[in-house]
Amino acid sequence: MKLIYPILLILTIVIMSSCFSEDETTPKPKTYFRIDVPKPSYKVFDSLNTNYIFEYPNYGMVEPVKSKFDSKNWLNINFPTYGCKLYISYKGLSKAVTLDSLINDSYTFLEEHKKFSSGIVERAYVNKDNNTYGYVFEIKGNDVASTYQFYLTDSTKHFLRGALYFDFKPNNDSLAPIITRLTTDLDHLINTFKWK
Repeated sequence: MKLIYPILLILTIVIMSSCFSEDETTPKPKTYFRIDVPKPSYKVFDSLNTNYIFEYPNYGMVEPVKSKFDSKNWLNINFPTYGCKLYISYKGLSKAVTLDSLINDSYTFLEEHKKFSSGIVERAYVNKDNNTYGYVFEIKGNDVASTYQFYLTDSTKHFLRGALYFDFKPNNDSLAPIITRLTTDLDHLINTFKWK
């Protein structure tokens, strides 16, 4: 019993002395994988089956949409390296399919993302030389499934809508380099867009 007190005293001194160190340690912050995003070159998309032409990044693959609906002008641009797709749908304007209804549909689709977003940046697009007008929507937020959407029209005959979706549950903080690269490249697609 007499031996227990000196042992406890020595253990207490050792433990207390280990707490007084000049090196301060701090926990490491949460990190993400480094994602290197190369600068792309662009390819021209000009299919005889569609009513439009544009340039898209060389890391994308154009895939026609196979559907029972009239979808000859619909396509997807798959970005397999980054696990996402740009879904492009086209409608010809007529008395039955009006510009107002298609624009309202675009805003309805956009509304589904508002509950997950921290804000939506809306930019008007006007290219009088190519007779192309529309809006681009950058959807901000960490859990947003679609970070970029747009619609383009000539106001009389054509309407085209695009939406970028990731194939997995998003964590847009870690995907920031990819989102920035895709935003630049999709802006390029829109700026080079022409109706036939």
